[in-house]
Order: sequence, then structure tokens, then C-alpha cells
Amino acid sequence: MTFSAFQEAVERREFAPVYLFHGEESYIARLGVAILKRAVLAPGSEPFDFASLTGRETTAEAIVAAAGTVPMLSERRLTVVYEFDELAQTHRTKLLEYMKDPVECSCLALITSKRLGSKNKFEREALGSAAVVECNRPDGETLVAMVDRMASERDVSLTRDALLVLLDWTDGRLSRIGNELDKLSSYAEGRPAVTLDDVEQVVGAKASSLRDLALSVAEQRQGDALARLAELIEGGMDAAQLVSQLYGCWMGLWMARMQPGPRHGGGWRPHHALMGVPDLRERALKRTSREYARGVGLFYRADLDIRKGMPPEPTVGLLVYGLAGDADRA
Repeated sequence: MTFSAFQEAVERREFAPVYLFHGEESYIARLGVAILKRAVLAPGSEPFDFASLTGRETTAEAIVAAAGTVPMLSERRLTVVYEFDELAQTHRTKLLEYMKDPVECSCLALITSKRLGSKNKFEREALGSAAVVECNRPDGETLVAMVDRMASERDVSLTRDALLVLLDWTDGRLSRIGNELDKLSSYAEGRPAVTLDDVEQVVGAKASSLRDLALSVAEQRQGDALARLAELIEGGMDAAQLVSQLYGCWMGLWMARMQPGPRHGGGWRPHHALMGVPDLRERALKRTSREYARGVGLFYRADLDIRKGMPPEPTVGLLVYGLAGDADRA
């Protein structure tokens, strides 16, 4: 089930005896645990009706004993096992036996930051014996809404531009966003809203530097583009992350070439680093549509090389060299 479906079921007080949270976003799993704690545990009952364990440090017997204990003050007892898939091989069978015949007045939440599948018997049977909650990385307005919620929990308000830059430069990863929001909460304490300048200062997201790099690439100023890239990397920006950021700018330039201008009210808008650039379409027209399409192939190759373990910095350097030169020949 999706995380939204899980929330709706809990709000209806429809609880499963065993939940399995899996996926890359550990923040969502932790949020799911917090929701269960508020819904399942009576006020003041946590010392009696809640247990938190870790797969690599516990046994199946300890998990079953904790989950099978009758609740004292709450309607249900809640047991959480983090990274349950790291449970020793010899203990997995007993855990699966409990999952197939769980105690009804108990709620067992199994957490893993991995995405489980059908590659082995343990994962197949675990997925088939629990209410599975997908902890995927959200996108679009769902991601924006979740970050707004994370910010409000820290008494932080972000301007729209600041929020978009934060999303871009954290690659939309909620755990990283949470860390940066903690910093922004202290940095901008007492201010009505966190601005783009605040994000650039705290996160190190220099939208202006990225803009200069993107425009140097668009205008085929190869030497200047490589110098801008060096400045960004020396300033602490992750080279692999720059591939994603520069790709957003490249596609933004391509779209600017294809359209007369931004379409407000839900249509196309330029990448945040290109917002406010004068004569954006005229700059974008310095390259042909074919060159932009060829450039996408260069991004694909760079991303693939980094995933294969090639050193990120020279890989991004070659990417920028190719984009700022003749994309067809590159």
C-alpha cells in the first residue's frame, strides 16, 4: 500500500497486526512509526506497551516475546524492529512463523531501508505475510507538501523559490532535507520566512554559480564553463549531484528554445537557476534542437559512468567539456 493509504487506514483505526515498511526513504518509515505510536499507544503507556529493537542486535525470540506480550495500558502493544532483514539466518524462520500467526492485540512494525523483492524466500514470505507500506521517494506536489510539513514541524516557513532550491540541491531526499531544515531553523530563527539567500548560505546551493555555468555551456564558452565548474566543486558541491542540477538547466534551456516564454498557471517554468535570466530564449537559441537532444545522451553517459564507479569529478568535467563544445561531435 502507499503511505497515504496507510495513513488513511490508521485514521479509520484499521490496524494490521504486522506492518512491513520498505524502501529508500527511511524518513517515511520513521514517520509511519510516529503515526502508529500516536494512534496505538495510550498517553503515558510507552514504557509499558512499546519496544524498539534492531535486527542485527536482537533475536527472533526477543521479537516474538515483545510482540506477544499483552498490553498493559493501551489497546494494542507496539513493537518496532529496525533493519529487521539483518536478523541472523538462524532466526528468520521463527520470525516468519510469528508473522503468519500474529497476536491480534499487538502491532509489529518491521522496518528496512532496502527495497525487498522476490530474490530469496525470506523476503518473499515476509512481504506476503504483512501489510506492506511502500516508502518510496515522493515527487511533484506530494514532495512539496511533505517538505512543507517537515518545515512547519520545525517552525520554519520557506518561500517558494527557497523550497524549490532546497529540493533540487538535496536531490529530493527527505533525510537530507530534514538535516538542512534543522540548520535553517537555527539560522533563520525569528524571521518570517526562509529565503533563497538563506538556503544558499546554509545549504551551499549557489544558484547564481550554477546559472553562470549553464549559460556558459549554452553559449559554447568552453573555457569559462570549465572554470565555473571548478568554482562549484571547490566550493563544496558534490560533483555527481551537479550532473542532476546541470541536466535540469539543460532541459530548461531546451524548453526555453521551444517555447516563447514561461506559461504561468501550471505550465512550463524554467529551472530555478535560470529564473530571472534576461533574454533566456535568445540565449537558448544559440544551440539547435539537435544539439540539445545529443546533449541528453552525454548526460546519460556521464550518469552511467558514475554509477559504474568512475571518478565523479573528471566525469563531470568531460560532460561539461562536451556540452560546451560541439554536442554533435561530442
